[in-house]
Amino acid sequence: MKNGKDVMVKNSGLIEVETSVITKHSEVSQLDTPNYYVKQQQGFDYVDEGYMRHLLNLHYPIWKWEIIKYEFIGDTAIAVHGRLTIVDSGVERHFDSIDAHRVASNDKGYVDIGNDLKSANTDCFKVAVNRLCNIADDVYRKRIEDITLSTKQKTTIKGKLKAIKDKASVVRIEAGIEKMTINSTNYDATMRKIETLIGE
Repeated sequence: MKNGKDVMVKNSGLIEVETSVITKHSEVSQLDTPNYYVKQQQGFDYVDEGYMRHLLNLHYPIWKWEIIKYEFIGDTAIAVHGRLTIVDSGVERHFDSIDAHRVASNDKGYVDIGNDLKSANTDCFKVAVNRLCNIADDVYRKRIEDITLSTKQKTTIKGKLKAIKDKASVVRIEAGIEKMTINSTNYDATMRKIETLIGE
C-alpha cells in the first residue's frame, strides 16, 4: 500500500504544479499592455523589448536566453534560432524560436551588420517570450477570451426552451450550448432568436 500512497502523493504534487502553471499563464495572458509600450511598424503592432523583458523578470525571474544559431540568408537577411528557458512553478520549460531580420546595405556593402544581428536577436527573443510566457498576448492576438456562458445565461436559455414548440430547434440550441457555438459572444442574438421561435 505504501507504493500506492507514494503514487498518490506524486500525482497530487504534479496536479498542483500543473494548476499553478495554468493559472499563472492565464493571469499573465490577461494583462493589458500599456499603449506607451505598443509601437507600430509597417502596419503591424509590436511591443517594446524592454517592457517584455521587464514582465519576464517580474513573472518568470529565473530565465536564460541562448542563441542556438545565426545564419545568413543570401546577403539580404539574417535568421536567428534562439531558445528561451524559464523555471515555471519549479519546472524548467523552454521554447525554441526562429526569426529573421533584413540586412541593411548600400552600394558600399553592409551598413551596420552588428545592429542587424541585434535586431534579429531581439525579434527572435520577443517571439519566444510571447509564446512561452504569454506576455503581451493582447498585442500579438494570442489571448484566449473566456466565452463560456454564465450559469445565469444558461438558466435563462433553458427556461425559455420550454416555451418553444419546434423540438428540432430546442435540440439544436441545446447542442449549441454543449459545443459552445452558443456562447457569451452571441448570447443576445441567441435570445432574440429564441423569442422569435417562441412567437411562432
